Amino acid sequence: MKFNDVAMTFWEHLEELRRRIIISLIALGVFSVLGLIFSKPIIYVLELPLKSPITNMVANAIESGAGTEGSTLGFLALALRIGSSGVESELILTGPFQAIMAYLTIGITIGVVCALPIILYQIWMFVFPALNRKEQRIAVPLFFTIIFFFILGAAFSYFIVVPVVLQFAAGLFPDLRNLWDLKFYMIFVVQLILGFGIAFELPIVMAFLARIGVIDSRGFQGKQRFALMGICVMSALLTPADPGSMLLMAIPLYILYQLGIFFAFLVEKETET
Repeated sequence: MKFNDVAMTFWEHLEELRRRIIISLIALGVFSVLGLIFSKPIIYVLELPLKSPITNMVANAIESGAGTEGSTLGFLALALRIGSSGVESELILTGPFQAIMAYLTIGITIGVVCALPIILYQIWMFVFPALNRKEQRIAVPLFFTIIFFFILGAAFSYFIVVPVVLQFAAGLFPDLRNLWDLKFYMIFVVQLILGFGIAFELPIVMAFLARIGVIDSRGFQGKQRFALMGICVMSALLTPADPGSMLLMAIPLYILYQLGIFFAFLVEKETET
């Protein structure tokens, strides 16, 4: 491997890896401690999809500025209102051990989530010197593109998907009170947010497959029917079985698939030049 055009020995390479791992572990430890310290505000933020004041507030702002009919923003406001759960539920702890475990789970989970960009950056910077100059010019925009799509997917899940899924779950047994364990609720919400963040990386994965020659943009176009079927199956498995929740995942993923075809086309043009 080379670093700043200077060849690195095996031991220097190993030392660089050790340094990156230490930085990642420090970031993980610091953010985990911060997660434990600020556990109450974090719980409040994760409870917002349950109460959905944010989606209602954003919908009101959109409707006051753009109206409610005949516009894309009006449709967005309607989608936000659909995602408003208004679930009558209560988060509970079933014992002192559950309280301790919930406290630790919140801290560690938030630590991992917050430290993830730093960990990814350390991995990126470890691999970066091994790339040639042409690949290095693409690497930085690609890194920020990956982060952008992850944040987009996580935000979509937090504001739209999570409230809808909670509403569906709460309505399965309307005669029973919704007393949900705090620990499992937090894990469920975080997993759903991370799942959508990863799912929104689909265009990047498609561009990568085109870059290494596995399949090109025409191949992706020819397999759209199979892709749509796969997206519907995955949406049915990852969301509640109601059509609304499935569409909330399937439609964005299909749009991202079309965007991935475009990205694959751009990659092909880049490799031809």
